Amino acid sequence: MAASTQTVKSQASTENNKRNIYISDDEESQKCLQELKDNYTFKKAFRTWRNTALFSDLEFNALSSVSNVFNLNNPEIEVNILDTEIDYQTEEQSKLCDKKKEVNKIHELSILNKEDYDLETQKEIVLVHGYGASLGLFFNNFETFANLKNTSFHALDLLGFGLSSRPNFPKRKNPEKYIFNHTVKKNSKDKDGNEIEEIVNQEISVKTSLEDVEIAENFFIDSLEAWRRAKKIERFTLIGHSLGGYLSCCYALKYPERVEKLVLLSPVGLETSAFDLTECKNGSNTATSKDTTFVPGPNIEEEFEPLHENMKKLKRNGFLASDQNGHVQTLPNLPTVFKFIWRQEISPFTIIRKAGMLGPSMMSGWTFSRFMDLKDTEKIMKMHEYCYASFTGKGSGEHCLPRILGPGVLAYHPLLKRVPQNLKCDSLWVYGDSDWMNSSAGATMCNKINSIGKHKADFEIISSAGHHLYLDNAKEFNKMITDYLLKK
Repeated sequence: MAASTQTVKSQASTENNKRNIYISDDEESQKCLQELKDNYTFKKAFRTWRNTALFSDLEFNALSSVSNVFNLNNPEIEVNILDTEIDYQTEEQSKLCDKKKEVNKIHELSILNKEDYDLETQKEIVLVHGYGASLGLFFNNFETFANLKNTSFHALDLLGFGLSSRPNFPKRKNPEKYIFNHTVKKNSKDKDGNEIEEIVNQEISVKTSLEDVEIAENFFIDSLEAWRRAKKIERFTLIGHSLGGYLSCCYALKYPERVEKLVLLSPVGLETSAFDLTECKNGSNTATSKDTTFVPGPNIEEEFEPLHENMKKLKRNGFLASDQNGHVQTLPNLPTVFKFIWRQEISPFTIIRKAGMLGPSMMSGWTFSRFMDLKDTEKIMKMHEYCYASFTGKGSGEHCLPRILGPGVLAYHPLLKRVPQNLKCDSLWVYGDSDWMNSSAGATMCNKINSIGKHKADFEIISSAGHHLYLDNAKEFNKMITDYLLKK
C-alpha cells in the first residue's frame, strides 16, 4: 500500500462519531452488566469453552429462556426446530468419492400459524441473519412473526453459519491483482496545535476478481434456492440483515420469480467506490474513484433531506459517507493491521478459536453488552454461550467477507449498480437512527428504484437503534415489519 504526498486539508469535524452497539443506560441493565463482568471467572469461561460441543442444546436453552415462542399456548401455532437436507454441494464436495459424500443441511426455526388457514393464500416468510450471526439473535421478533395468521415463517442459519452445515468455503479461481486508488481521511494537528483533517491519496493492491465475488455469493444464494426446492415453497417474502441483506438482494436478482417482497435491514454493499471491479475495463487492473479531488461527505442537515424525508430521523452519520448517487469518495483511515488482516483473509472468528480457553472471555464484553437489555444474568449467559458456540464452529461462510467486500466494507460489485433496474418486487429498506451502516446509500437506492417506476421501494428509520435495529428497538421494529407485511 502506498500513499501519495499530495493532500487536501479541511477543518476536522467535532461531531461525536462513536459507533458502538446500542447500549442501555438504565440502572437495572448497567447493574446486570457490571455483575456479569465481575463474576465471569476463568472457571466459568472454561466451562463455556468446553460446552460448544452441545451447540444444539445451547441454542434451545437460549431461545427457550429469552423468547416466549415455545410457550405460546395456541394450538393453531406450531413451532419447530428443523434441519432440512438440500441438494446443493460446493465444487469441492461434488468431487468427493461416494464413501466421503457430504450432505448439506439448512437449520431453521419454523413457525406455522394455522389461524384462518387457506393453503392458496398462505404467506411464506424467510428471515436470514448477518455476518457471523445465527437465527437466535432474532429472539425478540419470533413472537411477532408467530402471530401473523395463515403464515409460515422460517428463520434460517445460512449455509456455513450457525447450526447449518459448514462445508469448506470455495477457493478463489485465478484471482487477478488489482490496484485500487482511493482517498482516506486522516486527523492530525497543524503547527499551531489545531486539529485538522487531511485527505490523502492512497493505493492498495488486492488479489480478487468478479468471478470470485460471484462464487462467494452463489455459495449462499444457490444453497438457499436448494432449501426452497426441498421445502416446496413457490414464493416468499425474504428478509435479510446486513450481509444477509446483501445476499437477499443477490437472491432476488438471480431468482426473481421466487421473491414476493424484499425487506433489507441495514444491508451492506450498496455504495459504489474505488473498489468497484466493474469499473476496471479494457484489461486495466487499476481502479480509481471518480474524482480524486476531495469532496466533503454529506452534511446530515443539508444533504440528507433531499435524499428522503426520513433521513431527518438520524442521530448519527454512518461509518461511510456517500453522495447523492451513492458514491463513496473518501474512506475513514483504517488501521494498517485491519487492512493486513482483510487482505490476508483472516477471519475474526479464527482469532477467537485460536485463543482457546481465553476466547469466551475475549468476546464476553460484546455479548454481555449486546444482551444487557434482558436484565437477567442467567439469560444473558445463555446467549453468551450460544453466540460463542456459533462464532467458534468450523470456519466456513465467514470467509466470504473479503471475497465480497474490499477494505472499508465497500462492495467489489456494488448493489447500486445491479438492483434498481433489475429488481422485480417491492422492497423495504430499514436502518437504525444510530446505525454505523450507510443509510444515505439506502435512501439513494430507494430513489433510484422509485424513479424507474416498476416497483415501489420504501425507506424507514428505527428510533433508538443501531445496526442490530431488530434487537435494539424490537417494539418499533416489530410494528413496522408487521404493518409492511400486512400491507396489500
